[in-house]
Amino acid sequence: MRVDHVSIAVPAIDPALALFRRILPVRMRREPTRGYDGDFRWTDFFVGDWKLELIESARPVSFVERFIARRGPGFHHLSLDVEEDALAGYTADLERAGLRIVDRGDYGNGDATAFISPRTSPGILVQFWQVPGFHGARPNDYPTEPVATKDGVGFRVRHLGLAVRSIDDALAWFRRFFRVDAVGPRRRSQDGLHEAVGFWIGDWETMLVEPARPGSAADRFLARRGPGFHHLAIDVDPLARLVAQLDASGVRVLEGRDGDGRPTAFVRPRDACGVLLHFRQGSDLARPRRP
Repeated sequence: MRVDHVSIAVPAIDPALALFRRILPVRMRREPTRGYDGDFRWTDFFVGDWKLELIESARPVSFVERFIARRGPGFHHLSLDVEEDALAGYTADLERAGLRIVDRGDYGNGDATAFISPRTSPGILVQFWQVPGFHGARPNDYPTEPVATKDGVGFRVRHLGLAVRSIDDALAWFRRFFRVDAVGPRRRSQDGLHEAVGFWIGDWETMLVEPARPGSAADRFLARRGPGFHHLAIDVDPLARLVAQLDASGVRVLEGRDGDGRPTAFVRPRDACGVLLHFRQGSDLARPRRP
């Protein structure tokens, strides 16, 4: 099993892709194409060695259209590749453990998919995609260099952030159903507003964020949307140059400092297709990402 990408539901791919090209060092993998069942269109691209997918509705009342009507554009699901011929047995084990498996699809030639419902996860939709010929290795056409550059600025995706009501409960869930390793220490931000724990599934780091005080940003997010996808964190160097470039291109940026006192800049969800982008001044983008 290997984390492949995080998917973002958007009203229309073309303007969304144009926006992300303005903000990020996008390296295209697949031009927009129709999905297997004709319900949606998709495209994907890399930022360094992380892959992001955009999905749009291809017909009325599609799952993408229903999702956006209910929650607005933004993170839709986290996708993991599963070894060939293993999906049926794995999902059966998950169902026996009490998880709800939804939206199964068998597309022939070994391609098959299934999802864990957010109702039985820490608020996120998790996709499994059975890949013919996959036995755990990264595909040959995927980049291995984590740092990408754009207009003199280096970018390295750091983690995908999830807002949760209980770090302990969410971490226990991931440990029960996935091979979790390199769990970091539980840390409280310097401003005392939240606590966070990072962990790894393969080459992907996920950060669990729990509010430490009523009325904090994480607490307001949970009250408004419930647990689930919260932000994409990216280290950049130099941050000041990126901020100046975004300002000049008309992308609104909110500057500040994170809980550890490091300079940060946010592009708010309303300005980034429903995704909160959290940029942080990177100290050494070339150092190994994993502990």
